[in-house]
Amino acid sequence: MKLAVVTDSVNILEYKKIGAEAFIFGLKNYSSGYKNELTINEIKKIKDENDIELFIAINKNIFNNELEELERSMIELDKIGIDGILFYDLSILSIKEKLKLKVNLVWNQTHMVTNYNTCNYYYNKGCKYGVLSSEITLDEIQEIRNKTKMNLFLNVLGYQVMGYSRRHLLDNYYKSIGKKRNGNYKIIKNNNENYIIVEEENGNAFLYGYPLNGSVIIPKVDVNYLILNDYFFDKELFCKTLKLYKELVDTKKEKIIEEIDSLVGTNRGFFYKKTIYKVKKND
Repeated sequence: MKLAVVTDSVNILEYKKIGAEAFIFGLKNYSSGYKNELTINEIKKIKDENDIELFIAINKNIFNNELEELERSMIELDKIGIDGILFYDLSILSIKEKLKLKVNLVWNQTHMVTNYNTCNYYYNKGCKYGVLSSEITLDEIQEIRNKTKMNLFLNVLGYQVMGYSRRHLLDNYYKSIGKKRNGNYKIIKNNNENYIIVEEENGNAFLYGYPLNGSVIIPKVDVNYLILNDYFFDKELFCKTLKLYKELVDTKKEKIIEEIDSLVGTNRGFFYKKTIYKVKKND
């Protein structure tokens, strides 16, 4: 398993030295939930100067007036030779087919990558990779692994995005109280739980206020890439945790799990918790 890190571009060399082999960045104007969005020229510079696997996220809804510019961007990304495009909007798949591009696609429709049948469908459509949903269990992950040829990414460390809104909620809130927004995020508390609201150019991302830590599943899971996101992490803390994750992947030693847990907590997300849907009866 390879460690794929979501971070600022300035951290590439340091994280690579620790053990990161792949990096994920957003494409400027076409991504959401990424603290570091890069231009085409910045992406080319990183690819030319670093021996790394480089993935670029285009994970916002695409509008008709953006398609022409998006096609030009994808042509340039194809020429640069990045390792893959994480996509949400199906226009990306259509553009690749239309222009006969060689760049690999990473199916990344957030809450939809939940079963092997759909993984196989997109794999047969030319998507070599997929990012598994953060709402499925370890058993479901293993079932997908056993029944698809798709290369799988899995989020194991970081503050997880719960939802996204096109509305600029923070700007609207501060405007309503006659104040100017200070910073691009706000931590709110609801029912004794913390949540992070991040204001972006394209809208607002909602993050759970406690980082996911999947250390306990590493000896059991079989995926190609583990995603670690340093957004809202102290730099020194993330470096220590990244190093421990690398050791855990290499050795599978149980004591390393305890070390990681002591640093970042034991929020296991849905790895051992099934999502149950209930229909409320009319009273």
